[in-house]
Amino acid sequence: MRVLALHGAGGSPADWDGVISALGGAHELVPLTLDGPWDWDSVLDRIEPHATDNPAVVGMSLGGMVAALWGRRHPECPAVIDIDGHGVPTQPQRYPDPTAVADDIAALREVFRGFGQPELQQAIEELDCFEVFHDVRCPMLLAVATKPMPGQALFEQYHRGLLRDLATLPATIEVVRMDASHAVTFEDPALVATLIKDYLDGR
Repeated sequence: MRVLALHGAGGSPADWDGVISALGGAHELVPLTLDGPWDWDSVLDRIEPHATDNPAVVGMSLGGMVAALWGRRHPECPAVIDIDGHGVPTQPQRYPDPTAVADDIAALREVFRGFGQPELQQAIEELDCFEVFHDVRCPMLLAVATKPMPGQALFEQYHRGLLRDLATLPATIEVVRMDASHAVTFEDPALVATLIKDYLDGR
């Protein structure tokens, strides 16, 4: 199956090289470049010319969020695979007790600002992925990392809220938990390739 592949923030199409190698030709991954302006409709519009044959779509992190947006726009899409793209830890609504972590969220927001791309950071923070997920009507796989990356001080609290919200998702979305961190595409491309192959085979 032909599959458009969308990288994470600050990444590039080359981020999929390890996954493509691990797939061994089982499916045709076509990596695309994601760039601004970060109005989500315009991001999707720039993908449209690459999707004339109604491909599946896979994305990591930011790319996973865009893949979900694609699935919402295109209910006829054969499959959407979202690799740990469910929002950012600066979104208070993802925490069981947002007031308890308000100072930590503010500090993390300042760290993110230091990375640059303020337009992208704002667009991601304003996007509630779970609102998008509830509107997706095509088959979708959401793979969620269960291990923190180094320095992810808010991971435990964020993950508790995430588990709460995952339980509300519709039956069209299959959720799998990965024994890996958010960097799974780089750390274990074979795992990502297996997720893609197992979900797409037979569709």
